[in-house]
Amino acid sequence: MLTVVIPSYNHSEYILDSLKAALSVDLIDLKVLVIDDGSKDDSVAKVQGFIAQQHLEDKVTVIAKANGGLVSSLNLALELVDTEFCWIVASDDILVPEGVKALCEMITAKPSLGFILGGGHYFYDDGVGGSIYKKVHSRFFELKANQRDLKIFTDFPSPILLQSSVFRVQALKEVGGWDPALRWDDYPLFVKLLQRYRHKGEHFEFMPEVDCVGYRQHPDNTYRNIYGQYCMVEQTMGVLAPPSLRRKAVARAFAFYALLSLKNKNFSSLRRMLHDSSLREIVYGVVSVPVVAFKYLLTKI
Repeated sequence: MLTVVIPSYNHSEYILDSLKAALSVDLIDLKVLVIDDGSKDDSVAKVQGFIAQQHLEDKVTVIAKANGGLVSSLNLALELVDTEFCWIVASDDILVPEGVKALCEMITAKPSLGFILGGGHYFYDDGVGGSIYKKVHSRFFELKANQRDLKIFTDFPSPILLQSSVFRVQALKEVGGWDPALRWDDYPLFVKLLQRYRHKGEHFEFMPEVDCVGYRQHPDNTYRNIYGQYCMVEQTMGVLAPPSLRRKAVARAFAFYALLSLKNKNFSSLRRMLHDSSLREIVYGVVSVPVVAFKYLLTKI
């Protein structure tokens, strides 16, 4: 029925917690697929040792590949998954078994759904940090499809996470999986899915009240690399955004990450963004600052 895919890279400290939570999901024919992207730590050895100790060879598969990035791991997983549904969770995050089971039962009962986005929470080593999704996310998903087609490039309510979602495997294959030319994993996939599965309630669901994943916060989270995040977003908008929206989309991204750099006193990221941007991009970005600042405040509601 369900394969939980755990892409892993240098998360030896966390991966067994992630694996144990995945194995706790109470579903018939549950499988777990760990794709290790060339970890330099002992992640693979830890997982293999746990599998052998617990006699889980029939339930957990481990693939150790050369380092190629997260997108390559996800596309490999899509080739290997042989169940009707899959769930993707990072090796430093923790599934909530009851929430996962609830969403899997919902999507099973409604064949027209390509995917369901559930809810989730941030957490730190010393406790829970709050809900991932806010009212701004609900407003976004309640939009009519043609309105969402525009807003997804200029007012996308980040984050929307793969790890809070159950996918029909056929839906992922219909949209071609992940674009290997892009480094961003979640946003480009949801752009493609929402272009094909357009209507909430009929083709997809958003169920933020169903807590299904703990999104771990730690110093090595990739989102903390502000300059890297900006480059990833700029690259994606250059490929996916319609020409009529591309300038606006890039300007909004520039404004957001510039403000984030200032907030975090990360002046090196800001300098690199300015160095890599044209004068036109900088001007449009500066003009977008008030709008982006207002949108950022909305995401906190």
